[in-house]
Amino acid sequence: MKRFFFATTTALALVAGSAALAQSSIVNGDTTGAPTWNRPIGAGPGLSGSGNATPFQTVNVTITQPLSFSAETTVAGFDTYLHLYQTSFDPNAQLTNLVAGDDDGGAGLLSLINAANDGTFTPGQYVVVVSGFSNGSFGTYTLEINGAILGFTGVLLDELQATAGTFARLSTRQSFGNTRSGAQNSFAARNQQSPLGFGGEPDAAPVLSSKNGKLMGNVYAWGEYSGLRADHNDGRSFTGQGIQFGADAAINDNFVAGLSAGYNDLEEHSALTETTGDFFYVQPYLGYRRGAWSAEASLMYGQADYDQTSAGGTGTADSDVWAIGLSVARDFAMSNSITLSPTASARYGEEDITGKSGTLAGAGSTTVDFSEYSVGARWTRQTRSGMNYVGLHADYVDTSAPTALAGGGFDPEGLSGRVELGGGVRLTANSNLSLGVHVGGIGSDLPEYAGQIRFGMNF
Repeated sequence: MKRFFFATTTALALVAGSAALAQSSIVNGDTTGAPTWNRPIGAGPGLSGSGNATPFQTVNVTITQPLSFSAETTVAGFDTYLHLYQTSFDPNAQLTNLVAGDDDGGAGLLSLINAANDGTFTPGQYVVVVSGFSNGSFGTYTLEINGAILGFTGVLLDELQATAGTFARLSTRQSFGNTRSGAQNSFAARNQQSPLGFGGEPDAAPVLSSKNGKLMGNVYAWGEYSGLRADHNDGRSFTGQGIQFGADAAINDNFVAGLSAGYNDLEEHSALTETTGDFFYVQPYLGYRRGAWSAEASLMYGQADYDQTSAGGTGTADSDVWAIGLSVARDFAMSNSITLSPTASARYGEEDITGKSGTLAGAGSTTVDFSEYSVGARWTRQTRSGMNYVGLHADYVDTSAPTALAGGGFDPEGLSGRVELGGGVRLTANSNLSLGVHVGGIGSDLPEYAGQIRFGMNF
């Protein structure tokens, strides 16, 4: 459209490069030489005879405050006419999605659509059509929008997809690692109660395999506090902290079955948005140990609540997360106290996100899927009082989250490295305490850091 431009009072830079995110905005335009249409008379169903080829322009908005929404031509060099369409607009189907129309509801020959005159609107996406009373009515105008943000909420939803998908992936990596540690520590703690758990020698290192004796104890319980941080090279940052508890019972000498639950407090900061989230989840798991082989399988289901703040205000969204994971390891005894354990793991998950209110009202629902595959090895040294370890892993990440974002490009996919180290001590015959840290995303655009402290006890 010729000579058409936007200028917002609070977010001009976002209009040009991202989106206009303001609750009160000014749009300046010019319908001279614009496409023409046969406008409806008011809200229809009749079509105009004098305005059957009047030039028009459209402005996309997302209504976030229905009771205070208004669209008004405050300045114009011609007799204006306004129409409001819900969701979408087709100039050749003038009555489809039409919810309001006005000629002279404003000052003089200017137009006004608002909740007081046209009924209450619902939050969501709308199209404001600016045209003239007759075919010869065109020119420059100023349109004032209140109670809405300029543009559709897709920009904000894309930002939330990238943020929520990253949080879900990092959170599931942490929680799945916790259940694997819980299952394998359960075997170790039970074996240490067995007369054969130390290989029959009082001073020998504990044997972390169930092949030498029957599992002892009934229930192994554990709790963990963890924190994470990830920083993208465009300035986007993610932080989180959480707690997770779990307990398992022995099915037989080679299997334990358990259930864990957790909560994560999440924050994201970018050039366009700030997002906070609460994530609650439950996670059943199954652990296996036979000789030098170990494995763990786990399912997760969780729900998250997000608050996203942008220049246009705050929006809320809910999400449902489910994920599945499998890991396997093989121990190679390097000496009486040192073990090298090659490992492989895979995780897949999906997050269904739904905009609820504010700037995300009417954004609809979307799904992000993510997967991560890891191979590596952990070197473990057993001592009389506990153990310490160091590990090196290669991770491959794949996700459907959008990467071309208004707040900057964001692409966490691809191959990266991860280093881990930690250790643990036996506090009593039935309890242990361990610490661990890791640095991941090495060589990628999203390096991340995490640490955890864990306490476990069997009954």
